[in-house]
Formats: sequence, structure tokens, C-alpha cells
Amino acid sequence: MRVTAGRSCLTLVQWVIVLSIVIAVIAHVTSLAAQVVNRTVYVTVTDAKGAAVTDLTPANFKVKEGGKDREIVKAEPAKARPHIALLVEERLAPDQSTRVGLFEFVKRINGAAEMSLITVGLRNTTIVPYVTDPNVLLKAINELSLNPQPTSNLTEGINDIAKLFEQQRPERPVIVVVALSGGQAGGGSASSILTQLRQSGAMLYSVTYGPPSTSNSSNLGTMRDESGREQVLGDGAKQSGGRRLDVVTANAISKALQQIADDLAAQYVITYALPDGVKPDRRLSITTDRKGISLRAPGALPDKD
Repeated sequence: MRVTAGRSCLTLVQWVIVLSIVIAVIAHVTSLAAQVVNRTVYVTVTDAKGAAVTDLTPANFKVKEGGKDREIVKAEPAKARPHIALLVEERLAPDQSTRVGLFEFVKRINGAAEMSLITVGLRNTTIVPYVTDPNVLLKAINELSLNPQPTSNLTEGINDIAKLFEQQRPERPVIVVVALSGGQAGGGSASSILTQLRQSGAMLYSVTYGPPSTSNSSNLGTMRDESGREQVLGDGAKQSGGRRLDVVTANAISKALQQIADDLAAQYVITYALPDGVKPDRRLSITTDRKGISLRAPGALPDKD
């Protein structure tokens, strides 16, 4: 009886040891996984004709964060729906060419994004919340007000959307602005709004109609206000990986918006890893070794993922 009991007791001890080893291994692997921080960024890749380039692999990209090379975990054409805030300056809402441009943009996206229609006057007015049904958006565009506000706080409107995106953290946030060149900025300084835009993680695209300034004002305060507006629309687009398209006729708004829709359809999602113990850095550079193509990427990331 002692021998049998001894053997049974020894077998139990062995199982306890094996189980302890398994638990330790799992804990170690879990710890290693927790130490690896992955960051994700969207970039636009087009050929010389503006068409999407779809055959790139992780080996075709190079990512530097804070000036240091980072290991690319994955790079593939983006599949997640963009979360688009379509902002239209109220001063342009009655214009038929502007409406046609918005109409064609929605049709080009064709339900492949969650999109909200927002007009910007003294404040933002949400005409349609985020939907995927293009018919809801098209109906709303036809019903935009013909009696707009004569002035608009455009940059403050952009800032408000960026704040919401920072709070809600949609996977693929995009702000598309259709506005006049020149005019009041409103709200905070250009630098603070650009910072908020970066913190939101959103790409900014702007279509601006008209000459660089429409007021011809000699008032220094007004000139500074217009300068801040131009800085947000221009630098905000460039720094976030979007772009600004200036048009000199209202009829050209439609073509510009279609270019933006094509850009969104030509995006890659790139995931890269930070080594253990390395703090994230806002400074970002992404390049490709493929010749003859255009790559647009954010130049800086939010302080927090």
C-alpha cells in the first residue's frame, strides 16, 4: 500500500510541476506580447494618373518614427470604412455647382464610408448624422438652405469635429471641407487647431474656391484672421496626409471632390511595431521604394493612440 500510494503521490507531484511550467510559459509569452506596441497609420498611394496602386507589400514601405526605423508588421490596401465629416461652408450651400459637386462626391463614395453632412456658419449644423446610405445624403444636399449665414467660423468648425474625433476615436477619421478661399477664421489660433487636428488622428482634405483672399481688407486683424484660416486649410491638409485642392471656378469643385474620393479608395493601412521600452514619438515619416508613384502620409501622430 505504501508503494502504490508513493507512486500515486509522485505522479501528482509531476503533474503539478508540469502545470506550473505551462503557466509560467504562458505568462512569459503574454508578457512579451504586452511589451510590443503596434501603431497603425493610413497613407494614400497613387500612380501618375491618380489611380490606386494595389500591389505593394510591406517590403515596399519604410517607416521612421522619431527618426528611427520601425519594423513594419503589415501593409495592405485599406478595408475599413472611412468615417467622413463632410463640411460645407454655408456661404457656398446655395450654389448649384457646389451642390452638384457634393452630389457627385457622395455617389462616388457609394456607401463605402460612414458619412455625415455638416454646414458651417457661425457654428456647425449637422444636416445628416453618420450614415452609409447615399440616398439619405443626396436628399439632404438637395434640401440645403438657400439663405446662408454671410460669415462663418470655419476653423472653429474644423476644430469642433477634430475634438469629437479625438473623443470617439473612429478607426479611419476623415474631414472633407468645401469652402471659399479667404474670409473669417473664427475660434482659436491656427497652431492650436492644427494641434487638435493632429490629436484627432483625422486626415483633412480641403477644396477651396476663389482667389487666396476675397476681402481685400487692409485691416490687420482681418488679415491675420484670414491668414490663420489659410494656414489651417493648407498646413492641416498637408500635415495630416490629406491635401488641399484650390479651384478658380465653381464648376471645378466637382472634379476636386472626385479626386478626394479616389484618394480615399487608394489608401493603405500600415501597422508597425515599437520595440520594448521605446516611447511613442509623434514625428513620422513613411516612404516607398516604388518609383513613379505618389505617397501622402501624416507627418505627425497623436500623442496617444
